[in-house]
Amino acid sequence: MNKSENAYYAGMAGKIKFAKFCVVAFLVLFCFAGVILNSREINSDNFWYLLRYLDIQNADTAARPEFYAELDESSSVCHYKHNIAVLRKNRLDIYDTNGKKNFTSQLIYSNPVLKTSDRYILTYDLGGAKLEIFNAFSRVYEYKGDRPVYGAVITDKGNVAYISSEKGSAAAVYVLNSSFETKFKCFFDDDYVVAADIDDRAERLAVAGFYARDGDYLGRLVLYETSSPDPICTVEIPGEWPYGVKLTESGVFAVFDNSLRFYTAEGEAVSVYAFNYRKIEKSALGGSFACVVLGEKTLGIENRILIFGEGGGIVYDAVRGIEIIDIKFSEDQKFLYLLARTGLYRVDIENAEFGFVSSEYEESANHIVHASEKTVFLSGLLKINAIDVSQKGETEQ
Repeated sequence: MNKSENAYYAGMAGKIKFAKFCVVAFLVLFCFAGVILNSREINSDNFWYLLRYLDIQNADTAARPEFYAELDESSSVCHYKHNIAVLRKNRLDIYDTNGKKNFTSQLIYSNPVLKTSDRYILTYDLGGAKLEIFNAFSRVYEYKGDRPVYGAVITDKGNVAYISSEKGSAAAVYVLNSSFETKFKCFFDDDYVVAADIDDRAERLAVAGFYARDGDYLGRLVLYETSSPDPICTVEIPGEWPYGVKLTESGVFAVFDNSLRFYTAEGEAVSVYAFNYRKIEKSALGGSFACVVLGEKTLGIENRILIFGEGGGIVYDAVRGIEIIDIKFSEDQKFLYLLARTGLYRVDIENAEFGFVSSEYEESANHIVHASEKTVFLSGLLKINAIDVSQKGETEQ
């Protein structure tokens, strides 16, 4: 490279550096002028609202193997933006994965329930007229109604569906958009709604409930597009009541007390797996898979673990002699984790392999909070445990 080329590139580098300086200076001046000219409108709430999507802990921050958290038997614990959110009857706390408490909000709940998404934390008092939504720094929405809340879900884009009631109806389901405005609502004269789910954009809604008829009960699954008040389809299942419902990209999973069913988005039946009156010990519904754990024996411990693919086909089926406390799909849907009395186990779904992971955690651990590619978080009565799962453990077919 000759001297003229060196001089050219040196000049360009100087110009780029000067341009960067000008942009930064402009942004500083713009923000300063905005604060001065709008000082009456700017307060702490406005400031925290601007930071509502900010992550308070870096994704690469290593988690401590365990840390103490203020927990009790009523606590609801979830993972939120690389942090751990803990809801108790009297408050919401957000800890980072090293145990530092970064946020607290005082609440008064009788039956606290916590749900999280990529964007928000949703809390509600089951059976009470309280529902609130938080980000990492503050409350951004508070339910102002006087009707009880019986269930709620929140999507990664910030849309919400919650189950309530309405005068003259047995149940009602409301859908809020990401600005927390009512986008859709539906009412049920006879049905007692057990579960509801919406897709990420709140364009589809699935409602599962049941009602009594001629001395028997009738399970019902109702599918909606939120652009229309009329249901797409209503499916009735005699003699069964629902446990849960989950929308997928191609359809919907529905767990009833004696079957797991998969339907298309239009409500056409694709598959039905009958439990033959075996007791449901645990169930989990994910975006790509569904799992039920069925008790094979009335006496003794023998559980059948069944994992179903999105089309309803069985991708894993095995009987294990372990007492299962909790189950959860990993974030990437590659594994199913099972917390048992004897340790933490997992199923490699693609390879249909079952393996032991660890038993090095607090003895009272009873809940799988979150499972990422590298770490599984467990909660108990005293501590949050972080289990390293990046190394493959013992496996068997």
